[in-house]
Amino acid sequence: MSAAQLQVSNLTVAFGGSRPVVAVDSCSLSVNRGEVVALVGESGSGKSTLARAAAGLVRPSSGRIVIDGHDMAEVGQAQARVLRRRVQMVFQNPDASLNPYHRIGTALREPLVVRGMRDRAAIDERVRNLMSMVRLDGALLERRPRELSGGQKQRVAIARALAMEPTLLIADEALAALDLSTQATVSNLLAELRDRLGLAILFISHDLGLVGHLADRIAIMRYGRILETGRCSAVLANPSHPYTRLLIDSTPDLARGGLDLDHFDENEAEGMTA
Repeated sequence: MSAAQLQVSNLTVAFGGSRPVVAVDSCSLSVNRGEVVALVGESGSGKSTLARAAAGLVRPSSGRIVIDGHDMAEVGQAQARVLRRRVQMVFQNPDASLNPYHRIGTALREPLVVRGMRDRAAIDERVRNLMSMVRLDGALLERRPRELSGGQKQRVAIARALAMEPTLLIADEALAALDLSTQATVSNLLAELRDRLGLAILFISHDLGLVGHLADRIAIMRYGRILETGRCSAVLANPSHPYTRLLIDSTPDLARGGLDLDHFDENEAEGMTA
């Protein structure tokens, strides 16, 4: 495995004034290129705050954030903007990130223009390539978000993030709102993009079934602290922290009711071009 694309060390994020609420408490985590690291915990555990701090959306109170070998506290503003573009987020609700009045083609062209592309033919070709990468029919480019299914919209959100050519993708509960078969489809897509593009992926979830299928390593988080980290298969098979054991015991079937995600038949899922 190559060098870490993201490294956070002793990261603390607190909100408030004289009596601050500590959302992330002295956490350390790394994500390598070509690796999926799952950050798992209950709602309110601080996992989304940690991710937003890594993406530059939340200011840390203390600690270090290193992206592609660069300490974000030590680089200038211009370099920081370039590095932040290498980190893109996919959120749980694509409707919150897609303009309901814009066609899908417009949503995908916009980040390309932000990146500095000006040639219309090159932009259109890149948009078609992005749609192909997330396995969507180019005919959907003329539709608006309300005309797409939930899974299709989430794949558009992934394509929009990929338009910035990130090296780190943060999926913040990106599969949580999808039905079971669509979760399997998008999970397999993320694994394919990791392998094809060498992406580093920080996968935030509370679903141990999906985590066990997708992640290489796992970090268990509670009350702002990371309690346990390790190879995903090893942690799920033999957890060292009692809280991790509690999470596993609260998930009766890590195979998600018998659905084999490794051999999932996508023909049974929602249509890719419907």
